[in-house]
Amino acid sequence: MIIRIHRFLGIVLVIFVLILSVTGTLLQHAEEFKIRQTYASSTFAKNVYGIQPCEIYSAPIETKWISICNNNLYFDDNKIVNNIKSLKSVFKDNDNFIIMYDGHKITLSENAEILDLDQAETSNDEKILLSKNITPKELKQKIEDKSLSKIITYERIIVDLHSGRLFGTFGVTLVDLVTLGLIILSVTGTYSWMRWKKFF
Repeated sequence: MIIRIHRFLGIVLVIFVLILSVTGTLLQHAEEFKIRQTYASSTFAKNVYGIQPCEIYSAPIETKWISICNNNLYFDDNKIVNNIKSLKSVFKDNDNFIIMYDGHKITLSENAEILDLDQAETSNDEKILLSKNITPKELKQKIEDKSLSKIITYERIIVDLHSGRLFGTFGVTLVDLVTLGLIILSVTGTYSWMRWKKFF
């Protein structure tokens, strides 16, 4: 009976042992495999982890769009500034665009190349009006993808796969059952070996 249990568990658990071994090895050598610096796609972050994209507030400026998403400033789909607190004004000056924000003045080309960055005094009353749900669909998708593109590393995915958290409560419970199965496998294997060696 014990040998049958041992054989059954050995067959059932082999795939889980392989997964745990491979993921454990990858985590042990995260730097060599570069999984700590590599990020999963925005689609994976959204569909598997349920991370929602940021809310986008935009305004058209001539032929371009200025947007804020997660306090990051975008010129069309190019991220220009992080952690912006207050966008004061945006206007076109000849062929360039001038953006005033948080006591700074930034000059951009039409291709989103930063030409100049300087300190600038702005009035507290001055503020550009950004609106929600007016961003063109294609641009909105690009900004959302960029906002999610560097959130989930492959290291986190492998950690969650190794622990079962990638599949929620079911995955964690399954890993617990696999752990219990491995304990039983070890005990039944040791017992069978000792019986075969006639220790008792």
